[in-house]
Amino acid sequence: MRKSGVSQLFFSCLALLQSGAEAFLPKPPLPPPFRMLVVGPNGGNGSFEQYVDHANPSLGTFSQKYWWNTTYWAGPGSPIVFFTPGETEAAPYMGWFTNRTLLGQYAQAFGGAMIMLEHRYYGDSSPYSVLDTQNLTHLTLDNSIKDLGHFTRTVKLPFDESEASNSQNAPWIFLGGSYAGNLVAWTQKLDPDAFWAYHSSSAPVEAIYNFWQYFIPIQRGMPQNCSKDLLLISEHLDNVIESKNETAIHELKDMFGLADVEYHDDFAVAVGGIPAKWQGIQRYTNYSEFYQMCDSIQGVRPVNMGAAAEHSNSSTIGEKQPSTVNEGVHWSNVSADGVGLEKALKNFALWYKHEELPGLCKQYEYDDDPDWNDTLSTGCYDTHNATNAAMIDYRVDNPVNRQWFWMLCNEPFGYWMLNPPRGQERSYVPFSVGEHYYQVQCDIYFPQQGNYTHGSAAGKTVDLVNALTEGWNLKNTTRLLWVNGEHDPWRSASVSSEIRPGGPMPSTPEAPVFVLPEAIHCNELLMRNADANEAIRTAQIEMIGIMKKWLADWPSKQASAVA
Repeated sequence: MRKSGVSQLFFSCLALLQSGAEAFLPKPPLPPPFRMLVVGPNGGNGSFEQYVDHANPSLGTFSQKYWWNTTYWAGPGSPIVFFTPGETEAAPYMGWFTNRTLLGQYAQAFGGAMIMLEHRYYGDSSPYSVLDTQNLTHLTLDNSIKDLGHFTRTVKLPFDESEASNSQNAPWIFLGGSYAGNLVAWTQKLDPDAFWAYHSSSAPVEAIYNFWQYFIPIQRGMPQNCSKDLLLISEHLDNVIESKNETAIHELKDMFGLADVEYHDDFAVAVGGIPAKWQGIQRYTNYSEFYQMCDSIQGVRPVNMGAAAEHSNSSTIGEKQPSTVNEGVHWSNVSADGVGLEKALKNFALWYKHEELPGLCKQYEYDDDPDWNDTLSTGCYDTHNATNAAMIDYRVDNPVNRQWFWMLCNEPFGYWMLNPPRGQERSYVPFSVGEHYYQVQCDIYFPQQGNYTHGSAAGKTVDLVNALTEGWNLKNTTRLLWVNGEHDPWRSASVSSEIRPGGPMPSTPEAPVFVLPEAIHCNELLMRNADANEAIRTAQIEMIGIMKKWLADWPSKQASAVA
């Protein structure tokens, strides 16, 4: 089990690859996996021959894997509830075929079958086994959207070979969260007849280059004493790094166990970007790692000083072990203003060194690389080295989600989670980190290969993505339901963003908009979150009612279980 980082029965709106990017790549947006073995006569999997490039069918096809379940299906012509987890392998999402998820609730309520399609270039659905620059050329937003419509219209479903359940003949609901939520909205815009109704959860539909606003909902939702102290630490990091006093910088790095991290920006991002852990919180998780970290910073939770030894002795890298060590600095009577820089820095560094760092690089399982294979290795922090093990890992199942980073660089989506321009209010990532910190990594990960390069190197910008999709200004949609969490960091790039020109998108009957109080990322997609947040339960019931009404409008009136 890989350790969850700034980003596993349940994860955040994210899978195995979430933790893979924590030290040096921006956190990908993903829906929460649900690991559960669903077996029996009502389900199975198959493969669909998908075009490598929809614009050039002569390139041939590849096998795209899908899963299906007919537990609640009322027969041919009944609804199909469709899901893709997006930028990850799909197998960890098998548990979504139960009524413990909103996907399953939709199917149960409407007599629908459930289908999950794996995204191209992931899991068992990649046209190439080597993901170099040339072979990644066909991993595009355009192809990813066209995959969906081609599938819904032409797939030969094992449970209905009459084709009465294809999207021309039965109402399909497309549900997705995070980037998959983007696919929901963008498919409604670019191929509206591929599905009948759409549910877009926590979708960052506005491509943003320097996405420092990611941290705004985190800052508002997290404990304020912890936030204030982390901002003080960010300022301190700037002061020390910009002093150019190499002795002081080395001492600061050493406090965190990162003395071997050569580049100051790598160090600053690793430490300053820690609040991104917030993204992974589900409402039912109670005392999550994020809150444990904050309590350690405030001195009211002892740091587990034995974590490194536990990682060394564990056969499962990254798996948390219960602590029997009751050590660490402790202060009581913490105010809303925090404990101040001196105490917070000492406590945060102690927590990072003993709980965050152990096993962080080793989890990637580059066991032959001495910079990665030790419990306290720091090789995974180095973003400047073109021979870094992650930079040259071209496998489909690489642990750093090379495919997602390609899309950030190639479309490009951007979403670089850094800092606001100097002169604006400070965020957690220090100002001393340059605004192009992540962008320069695109050239290292995807060097030019003959005439092939990534899109941003060829001059493409986020403006092109937004011009195509309309971003957070997407209007004139039909049967598209939007959902965002009040404290979801990805809300800042959504239709409910508070920085959206004109304010958050208003709700309409054809495009209902939900902003769930105190919710974070994709929280409405797991039914269990309703047990901890009544507003989520109320919204889930209302969403089912909206979908029921839309299905009743299906022109052939074949949504038999909806009447």
